[in-house]
Amino acid sequence: MKMNVSFLFLGLMAISSSQASSLTTDNNEQKLEVGFGKPTYRQTLHYRKLYEKKPFPDAKIFYYDNGIYKIISQGEEHYGVYVMQGGFQDQTYTIRYISLPSDDWGKKTAFHQLTFINGDKEKYFIQNAIVETGEAIAQQNGTFTQEENKVNNPITQKWHKN
Repeated sequence: MKMNVSFLFLGLMAISSSQASSLTTDNNEQKLEVGFGKPTYRQTLHYRKLYEKKPFPDAKIFYYDNGIYKIISQGEEHYGVYVMQGGFQDQTYTIRYISLPSDDWGKKTAFHQLTFINGDKEKYFIQNAIVETGEAIAQQNGTFTQEENKVNNPITQKWHKN
């Protein structure tokens, strides 16, 4: 499974890098610098079924047009890349995410797939995830809201309990 996730990661990076070639640079210091594209949407997820190791009921995801995202919650804050099948306005669409190494996932990557359903009365999501060890996390789900992302640079965005 580790190998499959690695190939998927390389594929996602290839897609994301082709979209953001002018935003990605090698600074010759064993670091890769990636800029944020134009902001597109921001989603707020309200989990009904939680992952026991990360029991955070709400999260916000900031999306950028070059395939970069940032997620924040009561216990998480990290960046990653995403690829979308469909569009934010479709009745059903799927987004596949690979988180960049962070403290949130033990300084390793994690893969998430969320399917969003824009229902007549409510918007729902179903989440599946695999951590770097190959462990599949039990399926999660909940509702979500979606609005225009007006944050050009999400670095200063932190979780604030309302």
